[in-house]
Amino acid sequence: RAGASAARAGAAAKSRAPLGPMREARRHLGETTTGPPVSDLAANAKLAVEFFTTSPLSYREFKQRCISLRLFAFAGVCSGCVVSLVVSPPKSSYWMTWSPGYIFSWVRSSFFGSKPPIFLTEKVERATDVPDVVKQLTTTRRLAGAGSDSEEEDDH
Repeated sequence: RAGASAARAGAAAKSRAPLGPMREARRHLGETTTGPPVSDLAANAKLAVEFFTTSPLSYREFKQRCISLRLFAFAGVCSGCVVSLVVSPPKSSYWMTWSPGYIFSWVRSSFFGSKPPIFLTEKVERATDVPDVVKQLTTTRRLAGAGSDSEEEDDH
């Protein structure tokens, strides 16, 4: 009997928390998880509502309520930003090119070709002789071969 109780005492001593320097070295950084998991939305919603309705009794209870509220605050802020971008999108050319709403036009242009560009891609050649037009306008104030501007000549 004495040997059995000594064996039990030895096993109990080994199962206890370490004493001395090992106990002092433990830092208690709060790495343990408490409260409901993030995936349990019903329990987190209950704690988030309690944040506004009742006073916490301890710091741990307050912290858990803040963690639960943070989950819904983050979702609310992100949803608000997305709704704001959908309702009133920026008018920048960068947004027009890379926004999610224009992915359909990008897919269409990649399969069916694109529209002609808005800006010129090469120099346009005209048939008008600009130096001659300037010379006519500065010397005679009229273009050769153009009709008259006065009403008197139109009546005759």
